[in-house]
Amino acid sequence: MPDEIQYDGTKRRLMIGKGFIDNVPPAVWHYEVSGKRVLTQWFSYRKKNRERPIIGDRRPPSKLGDIQPDHWLAEYTTELLNVLNVLALVVELEPTQAKLLEAICAGPLLEFRP
Repeated sequence: MPDEIQYDGTKRRLMIGKGFIDNVPPAVWHYEVSGKRVLTQWFSYRKKNRERPIIGDRRPPSKLGDIQPDHWLAEYTTELLNVLNVLALVVELEPTQAKLLEAICAGPLLEFRP
């Protein structure tokens, strides 16, 4: 079961444990939502050590969290490929989305009158 995810930008290679996926664009690896990298966040729920620090007065984690696979599941690979494809499409659409947002913001405002 892998415990780390890495990216080699010169080879465009995503490495998870001993496995890897080539041709991953840097923009996909760096893609963030709310300040968190999507791929590292996705992996954090599938890696060997899934412990989370206890913050504040939270209860300790449930023992149910200890029930997890002891090996990398085939579904994880399928999920990862799907996440990579979706992120690549989102990255590709970003310039068009930015132009659309700019046009909307530059457009006329509608007034609300009750």
